[in-house]
Amino acid sequence: MHGTVKPAFGASSSAAIAAGPGWMVILAMALRLAWRDLRGGIRGFGVFIACLALGVMAIAAVASTARGLTEGLSREGRRILGGDIVFSLVQREASSIERQFLERAGTLGITATLRGMANAGDKGAALVEMKAVDASYPAIGRLETLPQASAADLTVRKDGVYGAIADPVLLARLDLKTGDEVSIGAVRVQLRATLVSEPDKVASGVGFGPRLILSQEALRASGLVQPGSLIRWNYRVILPPVSAGDADLDALVASAKSTLPEAGWDIRPRNNAAPQMQRNIERFTQFLTLVGLTALLIGGVGVANAVRRFVDVKRADFATLKALGAPGSHVVLIHFIEVMGVAAIGVALANSTILNTVEASVKNATVRGAAAGMRVV
Repeated sequence: MHGTVKPAFGASSSAAIAAGPGWMVILAMALRLAWRDLRGGIRGFGVFIACLALGVMAIAAVASTARGLTEGLSREGRRILGGDIVFSLVQREASSIERQFLERAGTLGITATLRGMANAGDKGAALVEMKAVDASYPAIGRLETLPQASAADLTVRKDGVYGAIADPVLLARLDLKTGDEVSIGAVRVQLRATLVSEPDKVASGVGFGPRLILSQEALRASGLVQPGSLIRWNYRVILPPVSAGDADLDALVASAKSTLPEAGWDIRPRNNAAPQMQRNIERFTQFLTLVGLTALLIGGVGVANAVRRFVDVKRADFATLKALGAPGSHVVLIHFIEVMGVAAIGVALANSTILNTVEASVKNATVRGAAAGMRVV
């Protein structure tokens, strides 16, 4: 008597295969065989893993950096603004009614920013970013100067001359030193200290000249406060501790819009302290994500070559499985799982590298460092 040879693939008969085992059984068998094959090593997949890892690392690095900067801005919102919320007006100061509303909300501090020319006589003149502050500045954070002193002491009027704090770039540009005087409009101011850092620099946005900090009294004496002057008046409110939650901020914004709908001010709460920088981060993220995707697409050429080589090497294995009775779809499924497994290794390698390095370093970076390039001089 002659018997028939039973196919050995998965210990199943041809009839069993024809009957079509359930997909769970097929998948489990394919996973088991793929795992056995991969245990023999992933030699030849070096280029495959490298191409995937580099592409994923580029995209993950961009996302981690953007998330870190965004979280840093949110975390440092009060220091960036110099308060819990800022109400800004351009070309005019707040009316008495508007000021009373803000004073009822909390502790009020006022700054004014504008561009002007600092004239040093024979040494020339330079465009400066002026900031006129009141006696409470800075209410949050620390103004660092050389020599160190408060803004109120450095800008107060002494012997008929107002004081100012100047960016070292201004001194270098006009060949000045501490103690020299410059003209701002109709008033002379003495440069009593150099500026090291200001706590609310990020909120000021891009500057087109070195910073010059002076008092509001000096600004008014300069004659630059005129109808139509491009002066931004910033009214910074620090809420009382008992009503300083996010819900209280939202309530204050809603009250300001309903009580004074014609005020026309720009309102920035601490959870959106630097919208301009946030928009720049979003554009930066979109651009670099596109670059990362392009790198990943180019790396796909290397991936395709690696998979093609893998298929060439595995032709004998394909033939063996077919000879043992495995349907073509099962053979494809087994080796597809192998390729996806190696791809997962590359993605995991990239994520573990990026998420543990870039994100941690960005989160630990200060907003002061992020603002280092916010001035154009």
